[in-house]
Amino acid sequence: MRRKHYFNKVRLSKAFIHFALISPSLLFASTTYGTEGKPILASHYATNFKINPLQTEITGTVKDLDGNPLAGVTVAVKNEGQSTSTGTDGKFTISVASSSSILTFSYIGFQPKEVAASAANSVILSPSEDALDEIVVVGYGNQKKTNLTSAVSQVDAKVLQNRPSPTITNMLQGAAPGLVVTRNSGRPGAQGLNISVRGETSANGSVGPLIVIDGVISSEETFVALNPNDVENISILKDGGATAIYGAQSAGGVILVTTKKGTSGVGRISVSSNLGIQRPGSMPDRLSLIDEMNYVNLARKNAGIAAEYSEEDLGYAVNGPTFVLGSNGQWRTYNQQNILHQVIQKKYNIYNNNIQFSGGSEKITYMASLGNMTQNGMFKVGDDRFARINARANISAQVNDYLKLDIGNAFINQKTDNPQDGGYSIDGGGNSILRQFYSSRMRFPIFNEDGTYYKSGTSSAFGYAMMKDGGFNDDLKRTYFNNVTATINNFVKGLEIKLMYSRESIDLQNRNFRRTVDYYSGPTPNTKSQLNNPNNYSITNYKTLKQNVQAVVDYDLTVAENHNFHLMGGYQFYDHEYQFVSASSKNLYVNDNPSLNFTSDPLNKSHSQYGEREKMQSYFGRFNYNYKEKYLFEATIRSDESSRLSPNVRVKVFPSFSAGWNVAKEEWFQGATAYINELKPRISWGKVGSKVGIGFYDYIALLGTGSNVLLNDIKQTYISQGALPARDLSWETIETRNLGLDFSLLDRKLFGSFDYFQKFNNNMLVSISMPATIGINIPKSNQGQLKTWGWEASIGYRDKVGDDFNYNIGVSLADNKNKLIRYGGANNIVYSGTNKLVEGYAMNSIWAYKTDGYFQNEGELENAPSYERFVNKTGVPGIGDVKYLDIDNDGIITPGENIVGNTGDLVYLGDTNPRYQYGINAYLGYKHFDFSFFIQGIGKRFLKPSNELIQPQLYSYYLPMDFQMDYWTEDNRNAAFPRPYLEGSHNFQNSDKWYLSGAYARLKNVQLGYTLSKDQIAKLPVNRIRLYVSAEDILTISKLGVFKGAIDPEIRPEDNKVSPYPFATTVSFGLNIDL
Repeated sequence: MRRKHYFNKVRLSKAFIHFALISPSLLFASTTYGTEGKPILASHYATNFKINPLQTEITGTVKDLDGNPLAGVTVAVKNEGQSTSTGTDGKFTISVASSSSILTFSYIGFQPKEVAASAANSVILSPSEDALDEIVVVGYGNQKKTNLTSAVSQVDAKVLQNRPSPTITNMLQGAAPGLVVTRNSGRPGAQGLNISVRGETSANGSVGPLIVIDGVISSEETFVALNPNDVENISILKDGGATAIYGAQSAGGVILVTTKKGTSGVGRISVSSNLGIQRPGSMPDRLSLIDEMNYVNLARKNAGIAAEYSEEDLGYAVNGPTFVLGSNGQWRTYNQQNILHQVIQKKYNIYNNNIQFSGGSEKITYMASLGNMTQNGMFKVGDDRFARINARANISAQVNDYLKLDIGNAFINQKTDNPQDGGYSIDGGGNSILRQFYSSRMRFPIFNEDGTYYKSGTSSAFGYAMMKDGGFNDDLKRTYFNNVTATINNFVKGLEIKLMYSRESIDLQNRNFRRTVDYYSGPTPNTKSQLNNPNNYSITNYKTLKQNVQAVVDYDLTVAENHNFHLMGGYQFYDHEYQFVSASSKNLYVNDNPSLNFTSDPLNKSHSQYGEREKMQSYFGRFNYNYKEKYLFEATIRSDESSRLSPNVRVKVFPSFSAGWNVAKEEWFQGATAYINELKPRISWGKVGSKVGIGFYDYIALLGTGSNVLLNDIKQTYISQGALPARDLSWETIETRNLGLDFSLLDRKLFGSFDYFQKFNNNMLVSISMPATIGINIPKSNQGQLKTWGWEASIGYRDKVGDDFNYNIGVSLADNKNKLIRYGGANNIVYSGTNKLVEGYAMNSIWAYKTDGYFQNEGELENAPSYERFVNKTGVPGIGDVKYLDIDNDGIITPGENIVGNTGDLVYLGDTNPRYQYGINAYLGYKHFDFSFFIQGIGKRFLKPSNELIQPQLYSYYLPMDFQMDYWTEDNRNAAFPRPYLEGSHNFQNSDKWYLSGAYARLKNVQLGYTLSKDQIAKLPVNRIRLYVSAEDILTISKLGVFKGAIDPEIRPEDNKVSPYPFATTVSFGLNIDL
């Protein structure tokens, strides 16, 4: 039944990876000849070598002023030709002619230094005069941080190091102001991750950031799959001044990822390994069988219905036996084993292993890496596992004085063994697998006495057998990423040309076999029932190919020493192609080892195919000017032309302007520079675009087929046009405005920034509703308007105490709000609960009833309003029921006419959008110890759990869970839940009682490490070794009340995760070795 032929594919993948890693070693090896004339292969990794007896070997360490080791510092011997670079521990070894030789040390952002070889055992580099010479990656280039005039955040590389997280996206939660990362599940390989920058952009769907990896437009799924150890830095472009250079794809912001490159010097090998032990986080627990039965009987009694369980049943629930044969020949069962304990394991592992090679000469450098991440899931039975292999090789070659080639190759193999759910889903409602385990009838066991599977209707936990013997559901995804960049310079002063070609191919195959499973509700064969009958096997292939060709010309010019100009112009051609092919067969001859060929009846076979393609060409440019780096100005422009749009409206232009003022560089300000090192106000304006809501072929008449017409009692297949062509459709264009301030104080120990922004989507796509009698859909029009505004702040402090102790701390805080100003003029309808689109209010606005506790006595009931719109039953409301406030005093609780201005007793509570997103990170270093922690959270958010989680006895087959036992009684009048009531929907209307505070603070990561090096232990067989313990998502503080421990405050019910798969808490142990 398992997939043996997959192993052959895996072997081929491993062979590819080995080749990718071995190739750089062979490429940079050099051939020499022995005394017999035979060629000998020598490389930087040779362990046996001879040193010229006239040479002296010098070893030293390079650090910054805070005592931190500097990796990648170029160390050269003046006038002697030798050079190398420091390792990750700041150490270097180089041969010199004599102890009086002069060593030169150079590093970006630091002042170059010359030191005599005899004094080079410990070298301290100072920041350059302008420590803000730090280079920041921006669209199609780099800029000095001091010259930035737009809103750009950089993610601290330490945030991505040595963490037991399954993806790099998980690590970005709270890492930068304005960047919001959410997840809706803890399933391995299926977390439902979502990334947004600066709140809502469109009412037509989530507008995620554009992902650019090493200058190449990529995809969010590739970004999520990156190996964090391969990433050098991440820049987040947030305002139009920074993002407009990417035009129609940049409305959701831009995330720029730069992967690691090699540095010249002796070859280095770094190995890291991490073992994490995970536990399920927030998850409800079951009641004992007797408590469950008593609750059910009480709920039925309050509803005026006879008890479900007799005294005999209650006796069996305590004393057994489990199986009692009924008069109908079927079992009456009284299982007392906790179902969750049978299917959920208390701990499971996550593994991370990586190896990296880097080095090279002055002409050629390389970096190659191989990584593996494996995460097991919480289910004891069946499949629940995700594994990823990453391989990367980046090579840079200076061909001659004018030409440099950069070649990047990456391969990602992802294998997800999903639990087989039989089509019921894992974490949805109804009969989803987790809903069964959380709240199906406890009395029904998983197994019969003879070991066969037990099932009674659809209210038993049949999901156990589905996962264990119901087949498989596997995903295999392979990503190939290749790019080549040719850089031409040094032939005209200040001029540089870059030519690039890239190709990203993503192949995903899903194989889903639903195997027929037998169940028995009694001891005889005639009580058998089946699921997955007939059995079914499907194979679905998804293929995405992105190709990118671009040419960029940069020109730098300085006039009269103080007037600095930079011009950039470029052309880009982008080709996106997507293919989907699926085939399935049912009623197979066999119930194991499936094949699409194992059926002969054509009616048992089906297939489908779909494809889409887009081509886009763009022209773009940037102009920068600064005077003495005091007065800064930047303008960008981009023209995009896309095949998605009608030929007459395909071209659109996206401009931006930004300016800044480095006040601290003014002569009249110099008296304050002892305290204020940087003070830079800045302003930006820009227009950016979004493709959301625009199909690939909306501008042409599309034909489809149907077969729902009967002629002469025979189904007829026909061709029809479903919608009118959208020939005037255009991109949504978002106007952005940003005011910002960057500062640093106290010798740059205290630093930070503040931004206030506005976004206006003034031509948002709107669906036009027409009577169905028209018989065809009307195209969307650009008539909507959405406003989003907010602010972001970040502040940090770093310092050193003595020679051994250094520390830094950073805090970020951001907030944003939005308002749907116009959406076709007809969106004034309001329902109780969360409303996505209501004109004049925020998206996802909440309209609900106000409550005032419970009815406590008959006197309160006499004056109670009518609940007949909820449940028209005698005795409702009753003592112990939720008390709703009659806002309009009409004697009945209603939503009025469900329109703005007449909502009856519904009131506006707010919206579900996260507010006050924050992050706190700190690092402490003392001698060879290091300690860090990272806290992330949301300050304000409304959250309403699914009805399955808040309403016990929603239906008779939804059973209460342990946290729901805090219900109203005469002795518990301020309980969390109202009195038990079967199908008592009147108590669980959308109200302020059930919209909880989703605010939380989470200790995302805490880490303690100890480093050993050859400075301490001369005989240490490696250059450096670090041991550490790290914990992820280990502690959460929330305001969920009785729901704490049952649900996670980060979960998003709007994603329909009715019975969520819990997030994991992780404790890991790791080892880093530099050879």
